[in-house]
Order: sequence, then structure tokens, then C-alpha cells
Amino acid sequence: MLRFLQSREFERVGENITRKVDVRVITATNRKLADSLQDVNFREDLYYRINAVRISLPSLRERPEDLLVLIYHFIKKFSNESKEVNISADAVKLLTSYRWPGNVRELENVIERATILARDGVINTQQLPEEIQQVDMEKSGLLSLDHIEQQHISRVLKVTKDLDEASRVLNIDPATLWRKR
Repeated sequence: MLRFLQSREFERVGENITRKVDVRVITATNRKLADSLQDVNFREDLYYRINAVRISLPSLRERPEDLLVLIYHFIKKFSNESKEVNISADAVKLLTSYRWPGNVRELENVIERATILARDGVINTQQLPEEIQQVDMEKSGLLSLDHIEQQHISRVLKVTKDLDEASRVLNIDPATLWRKR
């Protein structure tokens, strides 16, 4: 892979013919690779070959202006000719208030689910997942025990940055923590 990225040449398995290609390789990650270099979790030579042009895209929660465009795009994508789907103002309010830890993929899955479950061609708050419906509950101060547990686990994982250490802090088995996170 390193040679390919550097020279843009490759040989197919079992062939002795070197082939030149004119391609651009685009990579994406949700991690800071520079930090992984210091921790020796990522190859430095590979990093410098793929790091020619860096495009930093903030998470969806940092781009609320994109939410409405994406919501309506996904509704259109998952609607079909026989069933045109709209969305209620309350559902839009909940969707735009949610933090979207899974970014655009999570939003797409939520809209797909809601489009399938939409009654009378309208997505209401009832078709949204529980964690999104709880946005109103958070504002009122009423939270489910599962939600509080999830928030606490997230905070501990951010501080410890290691599953084993977090499981010791929380006093639970690492496998249990992995399932709950």
C-alpha cells in the first residue's frame, strides 16, 4: 500500500506486469491520527503519504445548519412514489435538538426508520427513537435511568480513554461496558 500510494503503481497477484494508475485516494477517520502517531498506533510513513490534503469536517452537532437539509434529503430518499412522507414541526424540533453522536449515518438511519413507521405520511415524535424523544425529557430535568447510566459511562470513557480502566472505575466487567457504551 505504501509503494502504491507513493508511486501509483501496482502489480496484480501472480503477474509480473507493473501497472500505472492515475487515482486519488481519499481516506477518512473519526480519530486524530497525529495522536495515534505519538502512541505508536499508526504507521508514520503511511500517515505522511495519506496526509497530503487535509479536510477537517466538524461533527454534525457542530453544524446545526446542515440538519434540516439532511433531514429533508433523507426523507426524500426513503419516500417512494406511492408514499410521500412529511415531518411534523415537533419531530423537526426534536431532531435539531439532539446531539447526533453517530453523525450523518445515525441521522440517516433514524430518518429511514421514521419514514417506514410514518403513519398517514407524517413523521411524528412517536416514530423517533427513545434517545431522541428524551431530548424533551432532558430539558424538563426528567431522565430515564438508562439515559443517566449512558451519560455517566460516556463521561468516564472520555476521562479514562481506555475500556479496561473505565471498567475498573465503573466496577463492571469490560465486556458489559463494551455492550453498554
